[in-house]
Amino acid sequence: MVNQFKLSRKSSYNHLPELLQCNRENAIKDLYQAYYKHLLREANYIVRDKDLAEDVVQNVFITIWNKRMDLPVPVNLKAYLIVCVRRRAIDELKKANKLEKNKQLYDNDRSEAITQRRMEDKEIYVQILKAMKAVPPHQRKIFEMRFIHELSTREIMETKGLSNQTIKNHMSSSIKIIRNRLKAHYIQ
Repeated sequence: MVNQFKLSRKSSYNHLPELLQCNRENAIKDLYQAYYKHLLREANYIVRDKDLAEDVVQNVFITIWNKRMDLPVPVNLKAYLIVCVRRRAIDELKKANKLEKNKQLYDNDRSEAITQRRMEDKEIYVQILKAMKAVPPHQRKIFEMRFIHELSTREIMETKGLSNQTIKNHMSSSIKIIRNRLKAHYIQ
């Protein structure tokens, strides 16, 4: 019975749906060769992207092959394929638009978060400068050399002529004072 549907290049494509349901791989190949270019133009007209249009058409043929046993036998095969491609292309556009909207929302949220973080960092920096005023001048100078001017302990030792332990003591006292001032500010 299957042999009665043997295709030749001259035959019409009316029997392709039946051949698909009989698991004939030649049927999908013939279908592909017969309609690919036309379906590609349809998809490209909608999505305006050649690569995406190719993906759309490929996916339609894959879906047809995977669901060949459940497919209805269409009256007009070409019209059926065109509708499938158009629907898939529109779905891809919707997906692309949704991704673009999500990207825009993410970019906006990220921009707002960065702006917020900069404002918070600036506020913290101002609070640290205020807290540093409570540190005795000599200790504050050591603290500034280490954390603002980013000098090493060795460089501070050479510049100030102080011992390593003295610098550590000044740093520890400065940090303790600043921490207590900031704690009082942020715990409220």
